[in-house]
Amino acid sequence: MDGALPRPRRGTGSLTKALRLLQEIGCAGPDALRLTELVGRANIDASTAFRMLACLVDEEFVEKVEGKRYRLGRRVFELGLAAGQHFNGHAAARSSLWRLAGRLNMPVTLVMRSRVETVSVESGGPELFPDLVAPIGSRLPIGVDSAGVALLAAMAPGDADALIRTNERRYRAFGRDTARALRGYVDRAKVNGYARTISPVCADVGSVGIIVPGDAAAPTFALSILCDATRLQDGCEMVPTMRDAAQDIAHAIAAAQKGPIEQGH
Repeated sequence: MDGALPRPRRGTGSLTKALRLLQEIGCAGPDALRLTELVGRANIDASTAFRMLACLVDEEFVEKVEGKRYRLGRRVFELGLAAGQHFNGHAAARSSLWRLAGRLNMPVTLVMRSRVETVSVESGGPELFPDLVAPIGSRLPIGVDSAGVALLAAMAPGDADALIRTNERRYRAFGRDTARALRGYVDRAKVNGYARTISPVCADVGSVGIIVPGDAAAPTFALSILCDATRLQDGCEMVPTMRDAAQDIAHAIAAAQKGPIEQGH
């Protein structure tokens, strides 16, 4: 099933745990994490996590900073530069993203699905809600924002439900009822053809999200805007403009990746 994480291969349990630590450190964005925080997030016992982190620090994949906290290290950045030569399609969408932000006068974010999460890959527009715009590279459990809801709504029901169940523990960080609210958002997005959500951390801020069309069975990219919650009732008026931009972004990504795209949405 698409929503399930792959099982570790035999004999690779330690590697899987080390990669899980890297992923959780990456999810923290600019904030470094303590050992106790990493142990809880990665579900790894403290002694194992400590040894693995020490090795990752020695190899410069992780950096230990003041306050006995851990953040991603220089080697991850260097590898990212190399990988960026192959996974840079979203950069071609930057001009379309900024045009949309200018037309709506709202902050706009492009996210990409990464297994059970979404990653912010581009953003632009006025700084109306600076504390709520996810920094580039930040990761969220899929569905916490409207772009993630749009991605879930475009999937087969069983796949979307599996992803929500997988992330259920992580959703609690955004409120006890986040998973329940998310299922309601997904159901409404399927009916409306776009997602409309309230920020889980600020009830005065809303978001509208749509998928970026692609050639895969389930979409990879989605687009969202932030606005005052009072404007959500006008969300449908923004959607045609967002869809035009999504189509431009889809063409830009496809051209950069030299792949076809589907028409529609």
